[in-house]
Amino acid sequence: MAAYALLSTSARAESVSADDLDTTWNFHGMGLKKAERGMLYMEEAPGSQGVMIVSPEPYPANIQVTYEVMPMTAASVCVLVLSASDSGDGTSLTLPADYDGSMGHWIQNIKNYFFAFHNASHNRPPFARRFPEKTLIGEHPKNVMMSGKFHTIEAGRQNGKLWLKIDGKLVIEGRDPDPLGPGHLAFRIRGLSEAPASCLIRNVVIKD
Repeated sequence: MAAYALLSTSARAESVSADDLDTTWNFHGMGLKKAERGMLYMEEAPGSQGVMIVSPEPYPANIQVTYEVMPMTAASVCVLVLSASDSGDGTSLTLPADYDGSMGHWIQNIKNYFFAFHNASHNRPPFARRFPEKTLIGEHPKNVMMSGKFHTIEAGRQNGKLWLKIDGKLVIEGRDPDPLGPGHLAFRIRGLSEAPASCLIRNVVIKD
């Protein structure tokens, strides 16, 4: 596997603090978020369809996102969304006024690259798909994350190349022959109906 690391020697790096994630990123779903001790805590409420935070502004098409995440329970599926927009060109991202955090709108109406990991509770290994086309970008044969500890996640795209690293190991790589344009970023978690998800996120760095 080829290793995709830096976009270029002149890439801009932006550190996003837990306070920024808490106060400026948009929260959706039934649950809560809270910045504490340099970390962002997210939690589903009972009956939730998933909770997520979405960047208030779009980011360029070529991007690399690195952060640390601790799934707090075994059922906490973690997701990172890149290049999300209504039309694929990054001009807008519209969610219904009564949006409940469920995935239906994202997989049917929003163009995006969807990276899912720590998803054994959904009977899936890590994977990346392009929505709404449901095109599989790549999949890893087994889960490599544990709950209750921090894991370093790196996901990115450079033109048509996309990749996911977990704890420095390349687990997914693929190519989109017709890549999306700029778009918003999102961090999402989802558990099971009997076991809501929760997580801690820290040390978010975005390079474009």
